[in-house]
Amino acid sequence: MVALRHIVYRRAIRIYVVAIVLPALVLLYLGLKSVQRQRDAINALLVSNLRLSGEKLASELEHRTAQLADACLREAAAVNLRTSDGRQIRLQFERLREQHPIAGYFFLLEGNSVRYPALRTPPPRQLEAYAMSEDPAAGKKYVALFREAEDQELRLDRPEQALAGYRRCYELPTAASLKALALSRMARCFRKVGRPGAAEQAYRTLLENYGDLFDLSHRPYALAAGFELEQTPARHAQLYRDLVRGRWELSAEQVNYFLSRLVGSEPVGGSDYLGQFEFARALEAGFRHRGPLRSGEVSAYALAGGQGGYQTYYTLLPAGAGRDGLLGFAVNLKWWEQSLLPQCRARLAIKEEVVAVWKSGPGAAPPRRADAEVPVALPGIFPFLDLSLSPAPGATWSDTTRRGFLVYTGSTVLIVAVLIMGILLLTRDVSRESQLNQFRSDFVSAVSHELKTPLTLIRLYGETLSEGEGFPDEDRRGFYQIITREAERLTHLIDKVLTFARIESGQKQYHLQEGDLGLVVARTLEAYRQYLKQLGFSLTVDLAADLPLVRFDPDAVSQALLNLLDNAVKYSGDSTEVNVRLRALDGKVILEVEDHGIGIPPKERQKVFEQFYRVSDGAAKGGYGLGLFLVRHIMDAHGGSIEIESGRGEGSRFRLVFPALPELMT
Repeated sequence: MVALRHIVYRRAIRIYVVAIVLPALVLLYLGLKSVQRQRDAINALLVSNLRLSGEKLASELEHRTAQLADACLREAAAVNLRTSDGRQIRLQFERLREQHPIAGYFFLLEGNSVRYPALRTPPPRQLEAYAMSEDPAAGKKYVALFREAEDQELRLDRPEQALAGYRRCYELPTAASLKALALSRMARCFRKVGRPGAAEQAYRTLLENYGDLFDLSHRPYALAAGFELEQTPARHAQLYRDLVRGRWELSAEQVNYFLSRLVGSEPVGGSDYLGQFEFARALEAGFRHRGPLRSGEVSAYALAGGQGGYQTYYTLLPAGAGRDGLLGFAVNLKWWEQSLLPQCRARLAIKEEVVAVWKSGPGAAPPRRADAEVPVALPGIFPFLDLSLSPAPGATWSDTTRRGFLVYTGSTVLIVAVLIMGILLLTRDVSRESQLNQFRSDFVSAVSHELKTPLTLIRLYGETLSEGEGFPDEDRRGFYQIITREAERLTHLIDKVLTFARIESGQKQYHLQEGDLGLVVARTLEAYRQYLKQLGFSLTVDLAADLPLVRFDPDAVSQALLNLLDNAVKYSGDSTEVNVRLRALDGKVILEVEDHGIGIPPKERQKVFEQFYRVSDGAAKGGYGLGLFLVRHIMDAHGGSIEIESGRGEGSRFRLVFPALPELMT
């Protein structure tokens, strides 16, 4: 019969899987494929729209950049840039940058050489031309005295006489640049004659009063004097800041030299002033004029270098006649990206997010995600840059269909979970039913065996008494006792089975009445004491007096107590002591049965109250897993509870907790 039920249950699971689970999974798969196709279609349309927007924006950017470059160079061409004073040129370019922020680094080309920014240091200046440029008469006298003092210092090695000559030069009413030159030679002579304090004072005067002037070798006196003074960290840092901020108009060679003395390494950028020299090197190395270029015409040229490249615009200098003079600038990419790009994007009402990214070099962007970004090239103006367009919030497939996709996915997950749960529950129910059937089968076998033993004994001693005569009275009383004991055992077993049957069918009823629980407990123990004594057990009883009244069914409580005592006997092991206590505590009446037997493992403490469950221990004696199940059912019906304290080899203590009547609490 059990095997037939197993077959039926397995067939039910197969039917459930084939008829419900598999079709549901197929439908879910088809639904997911449909969502995937929808996403791909939206992506394709989105990419197409992004590319069209990007191409339109690229065209607008090329047009606007060319317009701004043309306006900037037209104004720059009108400025006098034929002066040899690099500082004047730089000041004019800075004014142009303020008016035309599209311009980054300006440049001047003559032939194939970069005139500005200067890469190489010009040859040293001649003293005569240097001295007579402002006041020829005073300059002539200055030159004569300076040459004489220089001859005393360098050729005749007479620093004292040279010092006096340089002092006379310094005291002449000449230009500040000539005074600074004489003072620098005086400082050198002070060192030679052993007057370091005077030398330091002279260098300090040069640093403070003539720091922005240049000597004959085009060196700023601030730097030249600063290197001669004691190199304190503060002075070192100040000279470095002045240098990288462009305090002096120097060549790239000079900047590299002074930076190497200040920081001990080649410059690594970090300022616009240093950046212009990096640009100038890239310009000289890679710029090739495409020519011929007409006057007023503006041309563009992309140049490799820097982070990834420079975009330049240039035109002929007015006096160059198309032969050797070019004026131009590199686009200020930071301003272009942060200002011009948003302006053009707003003018075209492009809602997509747009950024400029480098194709290669140190500033190159990480790889793009094909479904989220679309690159658009800028070959007309910036071949080393791409416009990267990302969908505006709410425009991507994940935004437009996310909610539906999430709902569908959530439903899918829920359905799959329900199906899996259905399979698990069905499997669990089949397993439980199969296990329960096995328990029932074992229970029937156990009960049959338990019924057979007392019936056999009753029949045996009954036949003995009926057929035999002349038995002594003592033997006859022993036979009667055995028959009575086995009849009681049989009655107890039948009561258990009947009670369990009523519980399973829902027909079990309890008749609760108010009373003293101690009287029922005492009566039950007195009736069971002789039976325990015959089995060799000692019973210790501690029943408190004046207990509060409790609502209980006397027969049910008696049965629960007998079940606990029966368990104590079966699982006592080598111990033969059983303790019973009854007391009141915190508005409750507690009946406690304690043994000192094999105990119950922690993992099985709650399972022992299940029907047909028996502790997995070979020391168990008989039983069929109903006693504690019935006890728990009785306590639930009384509104109480059953508690257990036990451990392997430590015995067990069961407590039946009854709620006392509130009005009679003590």
